[in-house]
Amino acid sequence: MKILCLWSTLSCMLLAYSANCQTEPPLNQHPVEKAALFAQLPEKISIPVNSLRQIFSATLNSNISIVAGTQLKIEGTVIAKCAVSPEQLSINVRCSNFQNALLNISRITDADGTVSYIGRIVSMRHGDVLLLWEDKGQYTFIRQKQLLAMVE
Repeated sequence: MKILCLWSTLSCMLLAYSANCQTEPPLNQHPVEKAALFAQLPEKISIPVNSLRQIFSATLNSNISIVAGTQLKIEGTVIAKCAVSPEQLSINVRCSNFQNALLNISRITDADGTVSYIGRIVSMRHGDVLLLWEDKGQYTFIRQKQLLAMVE
């Protein structure tokens, strides 16, 4: 009985010692600042609804070219087109003029038939993102730091 008690005490001590020897991986609370991809663009860029509609008329693997005034031109290839639900259609475009950044845009049809768009242009290698916002029927791409828009 004394040997069993001795072995159990020794086992507990070894377990406690091994638990103290383990080191936690470092927590990266301050990620490295990435270069900006959209730095040459203004903070806000208006985009006409017709340009957004034009994106959804494209077929899979087709090339598109969308112009939003003189400030923004999106060129790329449709790499995915998916009906998420009867009310939502999403398209992914690989933007060749933005170092293969990904344009993800969705068209959402409400029960009353109104259509709205949400989306973003993002590159995981860069530190900024363009978010598509709607305000009173007008759509705008807003440049934002990637850390504020999405989690890595």
